[in-house]
Parts: sequence; C-alpha cells; structure tokens
Amino acid sequence: MLKTLTREITLSIQARNGASVAVLVWLGVIAAATLMAFVFLCVAGYDWLALRYGSVSAGLIMAGLFVTIAIVAAIVCVLIRRRVRERAILARAARAHSPSWLLDPRLLSAAVEAGRSIGWQRIVPLALVGFMVAQWTREHKNQGKQHF
Repeated sequence: MLKTLTREITLSIQARNGASVAVLVWLGVIAAATLMAFVFLCVAGYDWLALRYGSVSAGLIMAGLFVTIAIVAAIVCVLIRRRVRERAILARAARAHSPSWLLDPRLLSAAVEAGRSIGWQRIVPLALVGFMVAQWTREHKNQGKQHF
C-alpha cells in the first residue's frame, strides 16, 4: 500500500512538472556549467580591467559591481516578500469571508445520501462526535497560539 501511494505521489509530481531523476541530473550539470562560465567571465573581466586600469582598481571595480548586484537583489527580494505577504493576507481575508465548507452542496448531498443508505439513527451520533472532536481541536489550537 505504501509503495502504491509513493508511486502515485511520484506520478503526480511528474505529471505536474515533468520532473525525473534524469532531469534533475541534467539540471545539476546546467548549474555547474553556468557557475563555471560565470567564474571564467569574472576572471576575464578582472583581467581586462587590470590591463586597462591596474590590478587594485580592477579589484575595486569588480567588487563594486558585485555589491551593486547584491543591493539590487536585496531590494527585489524585499519587494517580492512584501507582495507575497500582501497576497497571503488578502487570501486569508477572502477565505475568512467565504462560505463555510460545510455548506458545500456536494458535501450536503453526500451526507444526505449517507443518511439514506446507512440510516439517520447511526449517522447523527457519528456526526455529533466528529463535530465535538473538531471543536476540541480548534480550541486546542487556539490555546496553543495564545501561549506564544
């Protein structure tokens, strides 16, 4: 059963984004080649600047270039983080105002069908126990958040 579940999860991931071991290996090769190309580009840039302006100035120019790249990346990161937080807050607010999942017509029709097939005398006590467990879990989770 666990092997079947693992296989289903693997197939779901592969169907969603086409990932496989071979793809991951080739992505690693791409990453290593890109890193090596970047290193050689930096060395060549430093060498060219050293011939033109001197070794100390070339080092300072290359350092300035990388500091500028780092600052731009940090600014973009902050902006993206802020946007993600705003989207999450809006999504949580929208979800809080959306109708309860208990009012979903598919769920209600399934409950009515279960009540007809099993019998309401057996379903009602089980539903009440499930509701009590859900409320207890909700209260327990809220108490855990209040301590921190």
